Amino acid sequence: MIRKSYRRLFGAGLVAAALAAAAGVPATLAQDDRGRQAGERRVDPIDLPLDKPGVWTLHFRYKPPRITTVDGFDAKGKPAKQTVWYMWYQVFNRSGEPVYFIPEFELVTKDLNTTHLDEPQPYIFEQVKKFEDRTIIKEKPNGELNLLSTIEISRRPIPATKPDGFPKLVSGLAVWTDMADKAPKTNRFSVYVTGLSNGVASEQTKPIPPKNEVVTLIKKKTLRIDFIRPTDDNRQAITDIRPDDENGPSETWVYRTRTSTILKSKVAGPAAPEEEKKKAD
Repeated sequence: MIRKSYRRLFGAGLVAAALAAAAGVPATLAQDDRGRQAGERRVDPIDLPLDKPGVWTLHFRYKPPRITTVDGFDAKGKPAKQTVWYMWYQVFNRSGEPVYFIPEFELVTKDLNTTHLDEPQPYIFEQVKKFEDRTIIKEKPNGELNLLSTIEISRRPIPATKPDGFPKLVSGLAVWTDMADKAPKTNRFSVYVTGLSNGVASEQTKPIPPKNEVVTLIKKKTLRIDFIRPTDDNRQAITDIRPDDENGPSETWVYRTRTSTILKSKVAGPAAPEEEKKKAD
């Protein structure tokens, strides 16, 4: 039954492409929507002022982070139930050449000022993978979606999709294992996805006392997605989290330095450089 649903999604994409073409919508835009699921959002690449010649950027789809409970371990390493956060995503490549996607998913809370990196622990990842892809069976351990961890997805290049072809989708999961312990009551946070582009820029800080040293910060083209969570751990549900579109689109392309790097440069207190940003449509 589940396999039939995937075939229906594929067929629906073909029908949607045909209808869009008849309505005058560019064929590539219609094809890029092929197989999109309910609640899934699409983020297209855009050019930024800091982009240099030869910069490529992948297309990205995602579902808002979810919260679930898995079999894990407590602080002493003993088996225990563990609450994890995870985000389902897909990428595809229209750059014309295969490119490597070496992702980093950094979750930064706005209300608690904490930062959390994706941690693809195999034992936990496999449980989340089976929950998200119900087509996984003994004879087909990767299911229909072949969901990859952030380590697995970086091992092979993302194949190039032809300009007029359907997207060659590669699917993955980002998993955060420490949110329940370190930021259980957060209501607003952002996820920064690095690795979707080869865009790189540099910026120098103001002189840092006491030696007035100047630090060069390396900034990477990054996708920022803002989220809101109106509940907390006392009343949490798997679908609590949603994109924060209150003040405009929740998705923004920026040139950004990783949080830990910024903090190191602020030992003496200079302000961190502002993000070079432009709202994604």
